[in-house]
This record gives sequence, structure tokens and C-alpha cells, in this order.
Amino acid sequence: MDTAVPNPNTQITFMPEDNSSEQQYSYHPSLLASLNQQLRTSLKTPAKISAGEWPERITNVFSESVCQVINDSPALPVFQQCFQELTGFYCSLDIPAPLRQRQFINKNGLVMSPDYAIRTVLDSQRVGAFWQALSNILPQYAERECHLVYPACGPFAPLLLPVLHFLREQQQLPEKLEVTLIDIHPAAAQSLQALVEVTQLDSVVQVLCQDACDYRAEHGSVDILLVEAMQHGLSREGHLNICQHFAPLLAEDALLLPEKVSVRAVLTQAEDEFPTEPRAEGEKNTRRIDIGPVLELSRDTLRQLDLLRLDDGSELIRCLQVKIPEDLDTSVEHILLLTTEIQVHQDLSLPEYASGITHPLPDLSVCIGFEPRNPQPGDLLIKPGDSILFYYRKQGLPGFLPVYVEPV
Repeated sequence: MDTAVPNPNTQITFMPEDNSSEQQYSYHPSLLASLNQQLRTSLKTPAKISAGEWPERITNVFSESVCQVINDSPALPVFQQCFQELTGFYCSLDIPAPLRQRQFINKNGLVMSPDYAIRTVLDSQRVGAFWQALSNILPQYAERECHLVYPACGPFAPLLLPVLHFLREQQQLPEKLEVTLIDIHPAAAQSLQALVEVTQLDSVVQVLCQDACDYRAEHGSVDILLVEAMQHGLSREGHLNICQHFAPLLAEDALLLPEKVSVRAVLTQAEDEFPTEPRAEGEKNTRRIDIGPVLELSRDTLRQLDLLRLDDGSELIRCLQVKIPEDLDTSVEHILLLTTEIQVHQDLSLPEYASGITHPLPDLSVCIGFEPRNPQPGDLLIKPGDSILFYYRKQGLPGFLPVYVEPV
């Protein structure tokens, strides 16, 4: 197979920005401390590899990794090898470190730095589930046109690009497939374009550098929407906002991947959920108290979301209401957890704790049956028998906002 070396003069499509866009993309200094700590860990400089070697190295690791995922149940080393090769290629592009490490908040949520986003490849169950799904889905479009859009895809588009290369090698890549990759971060877009070229997928794939929620296309023109832009508890990033934006662009029979994101509220005690000694594999916390669903996000529910616009211009989505059990034992302190399960496609799913994005998210602002020892602004004091209505905050750092419901 012929190989291609990335062209350093390649033009990436940048969309025009108005004044508000320029302000919206400015660096935000007050990001979460945990994320900052991750970003302080600089990437190790890989061994020197010539530009001409990268096409074979990347295509080989794509082929081997996807093949193992489809045919076996691969261990983490498969993804570690993929991560190492992609990281070496990424570092070879000489993208300035301040740009690679830049992170900010725009109107739709947190935009992570590419230096952080590249770690997605190591989330083996998440990546593997999408590879399995897409390797089954895409060959079904052999006889028809298909426009796949992957917004907020990061510097590697890790859920898709390896599968595209693998299917092409297997001569199963649909002839009429068009792929649009979108990322707002210039460093991510530069990495994407180089990766698309080194795998010779540039005849199929277009790279756009813009906010995914500014993407414009004809209604009904998107056949597959692949979007995974969230952290645990459907928080911080713009996943829901992106899905909402693309809803009218989806064709009548379009696929949304993942197919369903389900968030529920449970009560538990911290020592039960997060024991000092790790649980055995598959062992669950049996002392949880499930208090009900909060939100289900799917193709069917997208257009039924109850949007509330406030006077200050911010937007909330009204979600579901839950009730605290009246007989809750208040002699111990319970915490509220938001749990997430993700149905990627059909029977391919990510249950709790299977991936970083399905770890439960505690909301420590909700104090149920006790007063906090160190009160904070925004604390919500709740008694047994009270009801909580959840709203989803769309601006800033998206996430769920629990609100006390006055009894009728």
C-alpha cells in the first residue's frame, strides 16, 4: 500500500468568527483543579522517528488494534500501544505546547486541551464498544449515501478513524461515505488533519475547526451522528448541547451514537460507595437507595426536551422529579449520586464504572437529613419525604441542578 507523509502546509478549514466568537474562545483561568493537575503532567518526548515512518506505524497499529477488538476481548496493552504510537505522532507535529495545553470554557461547555483529550484512547471499554458498533454499522451503507458527522472529536477522533482505516483494508468501507470531523480547538484540528492524511483517508474525511454548535447543513443531511463529549454525570462538556443542535439536521432514519444515555439519582453512604479496600471485579454496592431517573437522552427524546429560558438569557432543561424516601435513616449521612449508563448501539453498552464517563458523580451540595459542618453557598437542605426537581444547566459548565419542590 502506498503511504503518504503529512504535508506541513496543509490547509485546515477554519470557519469565520465574529467578535462574539473571538471572546467566547478566550482562555478561561478558573477551570477545575483536577483537570489542571492532569494538564501539569507534560508529555514525554518520544524517540526520534522520521516523518516517512509514521504512515506505516499508524496504519499498522490501527489495523492490529481494531482487528483484536472485533475478534477478541483485548487487554489494555492493545490500547496502550495505540496510545503510544498516536502520542508519538502527535508530538512529532511540533504544535506549540501553550496551544496544545490551552483549555477554555465557551458557551456550550468545557473545551479540554488536546494534551488531555488524547488520553481517551486509554479508556479501553469505551473505545472498544464504539469500534465494535461502527465496524458493524458502516458496511450496511454499502449501497447508499452516508454522511457521518463526529463533532468535538479531539485530536485523534479515536472512536472512528481506526475503524475507517480497518474497513478500507477489508474492502468494506462504503464508496459513498462522507465523514465530517469537527473540533473547536486549533491544535486538535491540526492533529486531525495530519492524521487523516497519514492514513490516506483525506478523500473521505473533511476536518472543520469550529464550534460544533455553529455547524450548518441542510436539515436531514446527517445519517450518523457520532458524539461523545461528556464527563461522568453528563457533566462539564457540551454533549447535550451538541445533540440538541444536530437534532434537526438528522435524516429520518439517522443513527445517534451512543443511542441512549441514562442518568439516575441514588442515595448512598460514602463508605459504601467508595470503600477503602477495592471491591472485587463485578461486585456492586448493594446498599444504594434508587430514587429514580433524572434524564434519558436518545434520538426520540432529543426533540421533546423541556427548554426553559430565563430572563438573563441562560437556558435550562427541565428534567424529572424524584422523592426522598420518608423512612430514610437520618442517623447516617447519605450522599446523592448521579449514575450513568450508556447504550452505545443495540447490545453494546457501558454500565457504571466501565468507563471514565460512567463513574457515578456525587453532588455534595445536597444535604439530606443533616446540616453541613462547613456550609457553602448553594447548599440544598433536604428532608426525608421531600421532592427534588432536576434541571440541566446548559451554559458555562453544563450539569444537573437539583431544586427543592414545594409541597402542593
